[in-house]
Amino acid sequence: MAGRDVNVQMGLTSVDEVSFMMLPGKVTEDVRPGNIKLGFFNQIQPEVESDKIALIFGVKYELEDDKILECVYRFEFRVNGLDRFITTHDKEGITVTYIMPLLINVAIGTMRGILVVKTAGTNLSKYPLPIIDSVRLTQSLSNP
Repeated sequence: MAGRDVNVQMGLTSVDEVSFMMLPGKVTEDVRPGNIKLGFFNQIQPEVESDKIALIFGVKYELEDDKILECVYRFEFRVNGLDRFITTHDKEGITVTYIMPLLINVAIGTMRGILVVKTAGTNLSKYPLPIIDSVRLTQSLSNP
């Protein structure tokens, strides 16, 4: 169900930390932003019968192949008529259409705020989560 005229009634119902790890001492004053590699991952947990969908979303920063930050949160949403956007495949998992970029946008914005708070006072505070194209990120996360 892709289309610009789709009326989606949805809301964020909870945000819970799954894991957090930070090694700020590995980031010295001379580290350039381009030297820090950024990675993302996600997992979807739909409960179609109750119109709930959870997005487990993670961000990882690496410097010279060392993981210096990893932040994973569980975002739960209520989406009216969720079944319109979910297709279940026997062995291939599920496909989420149309709403996935919306879920990713909320996760990224929330994650950006979380990282600002958690990295405050460390050298990692100089490397906020950048502006990210949620459509392209959604495509890259769903096509390994």
